[in-house]
Amino acid sequence: MKYIRKLTPVDPYDIQGLESWLQDLALRGLYLKKFRPLFCTFSQGPARPIRCRIEPHHRQLDDDLPWSMLELYESYGWECVGEISGEMLIFATQDENAPELHTDPQLQGELWRKLVRRMRRGAVFSVLTIALAALFSGWMLFENGTPILTLLTTTAPALLLYLVYSLAGLPGLFAQLRAVTRFTRRLEEGETPSHRAPYPKRKLSGLISLSAACGVLALLIAGQLVLPFTGGGLRRVEDAEGFVPLSLEALEGADYRPYTMSSGGFVDYANFSDRERYLLCTQWEVVQTAQWEEDGQWNRLEILWYHLPAPLSLLSEPLARELLQDAMGLNEDIWWNAVNPAAWDVTYTPREHTKLLALAKRQDGKFQTAAAAAGDKAVLVRYTGHGDLADHLDEIAGMVA
Repeated sequence: MKYIRKLTPVDPYDIQGLESWLQDLALRGLYLKKFRPLFCTFSQGPARPIRCRIEPHHRQLDDDLPWSMLELYESYGWECVGEISGEMLIFATQDENAPELHTDPQLQGELWRKLVRRMRRGAVFSVLTIALAALFSGWMLFENGTPILTLLTTTAPALLLYLVYSLAGLPGLFAQLRAVTRFTRRLEEGETPSHRAPYPKRKLSGLISLSAACGVLALLIAGQLVLPFTGGGLRRVEDAEGFVPLSLEALEGADYRPYTMSSGGFVDYANFSDRERYLLCTQWEVVQTAQWEEDGQWNRLEILWYHLPAPLSLLSEPLARELLQDAMGLNEDIWWNAVNPAAWDVTYTPREHTKLLALAKRQDGKFQTAAAAAGDKAVLVRYTGHGDLADHLDEIAGMVA
């Protein structure tokens, strides 16, 4: 048998509109085979008038259909032809003499009132879920004091899109609740439903909603499972792309003695570059290490370089400021860490074509950090050693030129 699929133009909770649509399609020889909120499947046959009625019936996923109810209705000439979201059943009959399923509107209204209560609970749950998602998003962004960096380098964008998607769906959810509530109220007042009502000829909101949901899911998968594996792995320092890293050898001068952890062709974990891809930016980390001092001090240079997509270039300067402020927190576990508190001296050096160029030195002389931003790029430099970053501001600015 040939089946035809048609987009569902009527909201599933527009009871009279949905009944009218199914009855009109039967006059064109299309009979419901399976109902879906986005599109329905129909079988073809001779055109004839039918009556459709929708009955509330809540069913869990693992529950069976109410066979006793179906058999009773079949004995009166009504066949169950579909189910809507586990909340309603669709009955149809071609027998013009088949009695109506209900003759007492008020008694029928009591059945629909149960659905209204479940929908209200569902609406409250949705609002609470969105509120929790908003709180979690805020906590995720501001927990470490680096909201811009978190936005750019985590799945926070997908979470925020989910939040926007959920908020956009609330008006439709409450519209469904209002429609069923009004229908139920009329039944409780004793009004017999006409089972005829105007309905839209097409509805794109379902396709838009499905596309948006798939887009959010794709971004989440890309951010969590795909992009982290596309960086390419650890490379040599000189293999960093898009900029020329400041050299630790240039900072240390004649006394520079490189430290290496490489042996037998393996990656040198003391001197490497590493690319990380995120949903909203690309990050390069460049690490260079000199021989340790006898007192255990690390002579080390670390560069974090970010390339943002053009629409987000306005975030490059605040990102650089945020990175600099975070670096002065000395919050790394081993290398970039200090037990005793000390103040920082921060100097801002204007440069042409550069949004920001700033240098910070800890007053105890051990830690130096610098940040720069220009266009769609930002960079952070962290250094402990014998040199002075102030002598290399041109190279630091050049990394974002």
